[in-house]
Amino acid sequence: MIRDSTPSPCRWIAAAGCAGLLTLAVAYAFTCEPAPRIRVQWRADVSAQQQADLERTYLLVNAREPLPGGSTAYDLLDTRVSNIRALLEDPSIVNTGDIDGDTYTIPFDAEYGIAWMWVAHRIPGLRDERIQAVLVALLSAMTLGAMVVGRRIRRRRSDAAH
Repeated sequence: MIRDSTPSPCRWIAAAGCAGLLTLAVAYAFTCEPAPRIRVQWRADVSAQQQADLERTYLLVNAREPLPGGSTAYDLLDTRVSNIRALLEDPSIVNTGDIDGDTYTIPFDAEYGIAWMWVAHRIPGLRDERIQAVLVALLSAMTLGAMVVGRRIRRRRSDAAH
Protein backbone atom coordinates (compact mmCIF):
# COMPACT_ATOMS: atom_id res chain seq x y z
CA MET A 1 0.00 0.00 0.00
CA ILE A 2 1.39 3.40 -1.00
CA ARG A 3 0.82 6.04 1.61
CA ASP A 4 0.11 9.65 0.54
CA SER A 5 2.50 11.93 2.45
CA THR A 6 0.68 15.12 1.41
CA PRO A 7 -0.82 16.77 4.50
CA SER A 8 -4.59 16.64 4.38
CA PRO A 9 -6.72 19.74 4.93
CA CYS A 10 -7.69 18.26 8.29
CA ARG A 11 -4.06 18.23 9.37
CA TRP A 12 -3.64 21.85 8.29
CA ILE A 13 -6.74 22.90 10.20
CA ALA A 14 -5.67 20.97 13.31
CA ALA A 15 -2.17 22.45 13.08
CA ALA A 16 -3.57 25.97 12.71
CA GLY A 17 -5.82 25.46 15.74
CA CYS A 18 -2.91 24.11 17.81
CA ALA A 19 -0.66 26.97 16.70
CA GLY A 20 -3.32 29.52 17.64
CA LEU A 21 -3.84 27.98 21.08
CA LEU A 22 -0.09 27.78 21.64
CA THR A 23 0.34 31.42 20.59
CA LEU A 24 -2.33 32.54 23.06
CA ALA A 25 -0.81 30.44 25.85
CA VAL A 26 2.70 31.80 25.27
CA ALA A 27 1.40 35.38 25.03
CA TYR A 28 -0.47 34.92 28.29
CA ALA A 29 2.51 33.33 30.05
CA PHE A 30 4.91 36.09 29.02
CA THR A 31 2.62 39.12 29.47
CA CYS A 32 0.41 38.26 32.45
CA GLU A 33 0.90 40.68 35.31
CA PRO A 34 -1.10 42.25 38.13
CA ALA A 35 -3.31 45.12 37.03
CA PRO A 36 -2.67 48.53 38.61
CA ARG A 37 -5.23 50.00 40.96
CA ILE A 38 -6.48 53.48 40.08
CA ARG A 39 -9.12 55.81 41.50
CA VAL A 40 -11.92 57.39 39.48
CA GLN A 41 -14.41 60.01 40.62
CA TRP A 42 -17.53 60.08 38.47
CA ARG A 43 -19.58 63.21 37.84
CA ALA A 44 -22.70 63.27 40.04
CA ASP A 45 -25.08 63.14 37.05
CA VAL A 46 -23.57 59.94 35.58
CA SER A 47 -26.18 57.18 35.81
CA ALA A 48 -25.35 53.67 36.98
CA GLN A 49 -25.84 52.39 33.40
CA GLN A 50 -23.54 55.06 31.94
CA GLN A 51 -20.94 54.24 34.59
CA ALA A 52 -21.17 50.50 33.80
CA ASP A 53 -20.76 51.24 30.08
CA LEU A 54 -17.72 53.44 30.74
CA GLU A 55 -16.20 50.81 33.02
CA ARG A 56 -16.45 48.32 30.13
CA THR A 57 -15.08 50.86 27.66
CA TYR A 58 -11.96 51.58 29.73
CA LEU A 59 -11.63 48.05 31.18
CA LEU A 60 -12.12 49.17 34.76
CA VAL A 61 -12.88 46.08 36.86
CA ASN A 62 -13.33 45.12 40.52
CA ALA A 63 -14.88 48.37 41.71
CA ARG A 64 -14.45 48.87 45.44
CA GLU A 65 -16.76 50.77 47.74
CA PRO A 66 -16.52 54.53 47.12
CA LEU A 67 -13.68 56.09 49.09
CA PRO A 68 -13.94 59.24 51.19
CA GLY A 69 -14.12 62.09 48.70
CA GLY A 70 -16.32 60.15 46.30
CA SER A 71 -13.77 58.27 44.19
CA THR A 72 -13.97 54.55 43.45
CA ALA A 73 -10.92 52.29 43.22
CA TYR A 74 -10.68 49.99 40.18
CA ASP A 75 -8.23 47.59 38.59
CA LEU A 76 -7.27 48.94 35.15
CA LEU A 77 -6.74 46.15 32.60
CA ASP A 78 -5.88 48.31 29.56
CA THR A 79 -2.84 50.46 30.31
CA ARG A 80 -2.28 51.74 26.77
CA VAL A 81 -1.58 55.47 26.56
CA SER A 82 -4.59 55.93 24.26
CA ASN A 83 -6.94 54.27 26.77
CA ILE A 84 -5.58 56.28 29.71
CA ARG A 85 -5.78 59.53 27.71
CA ALA A 86 -9.40 58.83 26.78
CA LEU A 87 -10.17 58.03 30.42
CA LEU A 88 -8.61 61.26 31.66
CA GLU A 89 -10.33 63.35 28.99
CA ASP A 90 -13.77 61.78 29.46
CA PRO A 91 -16.27 64.48 30.53
CA SER A 92 -18.07 61.94 32.77
CA ILE A 93 -15.05 61.81 35.06
CA VAL A 94 -14.33 64.55 37.56
CA ASN A 95 -10.99 63.33 38.85
CA THR A 96 -8.63 60.36 38.81
CA GLY A 97 -5.88 59.19 41.06
CA ASP A 98 -2.78 57.04 40.61
CA ILE A 99 -2.34 58.19 36.97
CA ASP A 100 0.36 60.47 35.56
CA GLY A 101 -1.70 63.01 33.64
CA ASP A 102 1.32 64.41 31.78
CA THR A 103 2.45 61.12 30.22
CA TYR A 104 -0.86 59.22 30.38
CA THR A 105 0.78 56.34 32.19
CA ILE A 106 0.51 54.56 35.51
CA PRO A 107 3.48 55.31 37.78
CA PHE A 108 5.81 52.37 38.36
CA ASP A 109 5.16 52.41 42.10
CA ALA A 110 1.34 52.32 41.81
CA GLU A 111 -0.47 49.77 43.92
CA TYR A 112 -1.62 46.55 42.32
CA GLY A 113 -5.24 45.55 42.25
CA ILE A 114 -6.55 42.01 42.54
CA ALA A 115 -7.10 41.39 38.79
CA TRP A 116 -4.51 40.18 36.31
CA MET A 117 -4.02 41.65 32.85
CA TRP A 118 -2.25 40.42 29.74
CA VAL A 119 -1.51 41.64 26.23
CA ALA A 120 -4.99 40.72 24.92
CA HIS A 121 -6.44 43.47 27.12
CA ARG A 122 -4.44 45.98 25.08
CA ILE A 123 -5.40 44.68 21.62
CA PRO A 124 -8.59 46.11 20.10
CA GLY A 125 -10.93 43.25 19.29
CA LEU A 126 -9.44 40.96 21.94
CA ARG A 127 -10.09 43.31 24.88
CA ASP A 128 -13.49 41.76 25.54
CA GLU A 129 -13.18 38.55 27.56
CA ARG A 130 -16.18 37.10 25.69
CA ILE A 131 -14.24 37.47 22.43
CA GLN A 132 -11.23 35.79 24.07
CA ALA A 133 -13.43 32.88 25.17
CA VAL A 134 -14.95 32.53 21.69
CA LEU A 135 -11.47 32.55 20.13
CA VAL A 136 -10.23 29.81 22.46
CA ALA A 137 -13.38 27.76 21.80
CA LEU A 138 -13.01 28.22 18.04
CA LEU A 139 -9.33 27.23 18.02
CA SER A 140 -10.09 24.23 20.25
CA ALA A 141 -12.96 23.17 17.99
CA MET A 142 -10.72 23.52 14.92
CA THR A 143 -8.07 21.35 16.53
CA LEU A 144 -10.32 18.63 17.93
CA GLY A 145 -12.79 18.63 15.06
CA ALA A 146 -10.10 18.35 12.41
CA MET A 147 -8.39 15.57 14.35
CA VAL A 148 -11.64 13.58 14.68
CA VAL A 149 -12.62 14.07 11.03
CA GLY A 150 -9.09 13.24 9.86
CA ARG A 151 -9.06 10.07 11.94
CA ARG A 152 -12.42 8.98 10.50
CA ILE A 153 -11.18 9.62 6.94
CA ARG A 154 -8.00 7.60 7.57
CA ARG A 155 -10.07 4.78 9.10
CA ARG A 156 -12.41 4.68 6.08
CA ARG A 157 -9.45 4.67 3.70
CA SER A 158 -7.84 1.87 5.67
CA ASP A 159 -11.07 -0.16 5.71
CA ALA A 160 -11.52 0.37 1.95
CA ALA A 161 -7.96 -0.79 1.27
CA HIS A 162 -8.54 -4.10 3.08
